[in-house]
Amino acid sequence: MTRFPIHSAYYLVTIQLQKLMCGIKMVKTVTINLLTSIDFS
Repeated sequence: MTRFPIHSAYYLVTIQLQKLMCGIKMVKTVTINLLTSIDFS
């Protein structure tokens, strides 16, 4: 197993976190849109 330099490991983690946050935002937006489009009356 090759050892990554510390900075590239942080870089990879940062990218993964950004992807995760983007995914969460998308799910939130879709959920809110679905909830607001349902007519409760």
